[in-house]
Amino acid sequence: MGYMLGIDVGTTTCKAMVTDEEGKVIAYEESEAYSVLRPKPGWAEQNPREWWNAVKSIVKSIVSKVGGENIASISVSSMEEGVVPIDRDGKPLYNCMIWQDSRTKPQEKWVMKNVGFIKVLEITGLPPAYVWSAEKVLWLKENAKEVFDKTYKFLQPKDYINYMLTGELTTDWSIAGHTQLFDISKREWSEELMEAHGIPLDKWPEVYPSAKVIGEVRGEVAEELGLKKHIPVMAGGGDQEVSTLGAGAISGGEASYSAGTSNILNICISKPVFDPRVTVFCHPHEKLWIIELYPTQLGEALQWMSLNLWSSRGETSVYREMDLEAEKSPIGANGLFFYPYFRGKYSSEINENMRASIVGLTFNHSRGDVIRALMEGSAYEVRDIVEFCERKFGINIKKLVVSGGVSKSPVWREIMANVLLRNLILPQVKDTTLLGNTILASIGAEHYRSLEEAVSKMFKEAEIVEPNEKMSEKYRKLYFEYKKHYRSLERIFRKPFIETSMVLEVLSLYIKLRKMFRK
Repeated sequence: MGYMLGIDVGTTTCKAMVTDEEGKVIAYEESEAYSVLRPKPGWAEQNPREWWNAVKSIVKSIVSKVGGENIASISVSSMEEGVVPIDRDGKPLYNCMIWQDSRTKPQEKWVMKNVGFIKVLEITGLPPAYVWSAEKVLWLKENAKEVFDKTYKFLQPKDYINYMLTGELTTDWSIAGHTQLFDISKREWSEELMEAHGIPLDKWPEVYPSAKVIGEVRGEVAEELGLKKHIPVMAGGGDQEVSTLGAGAISGGEASYSAGTSNILNICISKPVFDPRVTVFCHPHEKLWIIELYPTQLGEALQWMSLNLWSSRGETSVYREMDLEAEKSPIGANGLFFYPYFRGKYSSEINENMRASIVGLTFNHSRGDVIRALMEGSAYEVRDIVEFCERKFGINIKKLVVSGGVSKSPVWREIMANVLLRNLILPQVKDTTLLGNTILASIGAEHYRSLEEAVSKMFKEAEIVEPNEKMSEKYRKLYFEYKKHYRSLERIFRKPFIETSMVLEVLSLYIKLRKMFRK
């Protein structure tokens, strides 16, 4: 039967993990960092061949530990929204514009004007934005037409790795949703949007379920990597969607919260919703979708504080010091409120003009108060989003799995549980993206017949953090005070008219009515 190999192509490194059919980690590897090319301001590119070299390196290393004959199946995930244009021989014609690339803002404006905000949203579950793959393809069409014309297929990062492994040109429905060209209700490419964007449908690969075998590792690749022949490779998925699966979220109302450099809350739903304040993607499971929300930049904010308030040089020990000082500060951080909008506010309400703010700072406050206020502010933001989803979409979050670097902080976990008044589940396998891949691969290895069965066997809880009733009551009062101050800040950081709550609510209602009448 054998082990499962999961691979994730990230922004800075590739990672790989081998597990058995019970989800036990057998081996783990991470590549050396590869470069992000920034030839002009706002540009962010990577050479796809660097990913492939990194994948080969870590697979060879991990095979040397577990034995190539013991690998039964492979699944790959990756960062999303990138575009790799390849010719008929599978050679990249241009560097991949990754998710960080912002050169495509003019293309976003073109889509808004010529395709339409509402049309895009009601088919894809996404508001038009420069980050999606469609805008990147439009940029190539306008600025590198010879590349666009020669392109046989546009692939996303993990699709390119799957091609290098198997020779098959494919994608899956979870990562296809990040193109702004995918009908999330039908789980297929939208011919209407392809035509509206002026992008031929045949330039995109066939879409498969995430847990579908798309091919086998090619003989020469297997020999180079030390693998046995005929190893099945799964369609895989986008890193966030696969991470949600790896967090054990496999039914409506189950959620995962990744508290890393970026904080992302993913909530499973049984039918798609279409609202300009959220983004929605297909879950690896065929009967689920995911609302993806972006509460704060807590991890990045803590990094900034470690450098500027602690003069850290990247030592991990500084975070424990920060934790200890935050623990000394009482609930409410001695009257401080920290609004963690370092890059604006983008969930429940949208205001790109909002900026991080501290309210109530005096000479009597300590660094620990500031850290605790930041942690509490991030928790208030998650509560605000949860309440929005409950109110707007009728979602009842019955399970919340928390992973990522920040989740190692005992004081932050306590704050989150008490502010949300919910149990926080900490997973046994911390890298839920890689575990999600081995869960997918377990289907290809024929260990399990369904994702539900695989999750029930492979996902395991390490710890449950329970809320304290008295502390939760204190935080309930502080949360309402936090919200009151927010309204004052909102008047300072005024948002564009199109981003006001009233306009977004009207747009949401209009799309809902259109869909009802069409039925």
